[in-house]
Amino acid sequence: MATKPNAATRFSYGMTLVLLLGAFTVNAEPMNTGMEITPLIGYRSGGNFTDPNSGEDLDLDEGGSYGLLLNIDHDANTQWEFLYSHQDSELQLAQLFVGERVFDLDIDYFSFGGTYVWRDPRVEPFISAGIGVTHMSPEDDRLDSETRAMLQLGGGYKFFLTKNIGLRLEVRGYATALSSDSEIFCGNGACIARVDSSGFSQYEINAGLNARF
Repeated sequence: MATKPNAATRFSYGMTLVLLLGAFTVNAEPMNTGMEITPLIGYRSGGNFTDPNSGEDLDLDEGGSYGLLLNIDHDANTQWEFLYSHQDSELQLAQLFVGERVFDLDIDYFSFGGTYVWRDPRVEPFISAGIGVTHMSPEDDRLDSETRAMLQLGGGYKFFLTKNIGLRLEVRGYATALSSDSEIFCGNGACIARVDSSGFSQYEINAGLNARF
C-alpha cells in the first residue's frame, strides 16, 4: 500500500511548482492575468476547551502549519481570496510545563473572502478577511469530527523579487463559532471536550513564495 505524503513532502511539491512557474516568467513580461498562487508554511497557536468530567483545561498544541492561497484580482486594489490551511495538532491537558496528550487532532480551515492591497512595484502591504468553515478531525475513528463556521482576519506584506515572484509574510487570526456549553468529539456515548464560551480562536504566522500570473 502506498504511503501518504507527509506535510513537508506536500509543501515541497507546491514550492517546486511555484519555482518552475517562476523560471518561465522571471525574464519575461508578466502575463498579467490577475492571479496569484502562494504555498504557505507557518506556525499556529491558541485554542482552549474543557474536560467535561474533571473540569480541567484542554489546550490545542501549538506547532507548524501549511496551506495554499489563491488571490484573483477584482479591481486595482482588491482581490478575491481563497484560503486553505492545515495543522497536525494534539488536544492536551493543560499543565504548567508539559501538557499530557489526550488525542491527535487535525485542524483544517477553508475560507473565502477579500484582500485590499496597497499597490507598489516592490513592497505591497495588504489586509484580508474571510468567512468559511473549520474542520476538526480526531485521529481516533471512534470520535466524531466537527465542522463549524469560522471567521478570519489577516494582514502582512508581499515583497516582489521580480515582476512575477515574491515573498509573502503575514499573520492571521481564526475565530470558530461553537455553541456555549456544548460537548464535542463524542463517541460511544461519551464526549472528550466541552466548550464554555461561544467558540475558540487560533493565531498563525505564515511565509510563502508568491507567484503572480
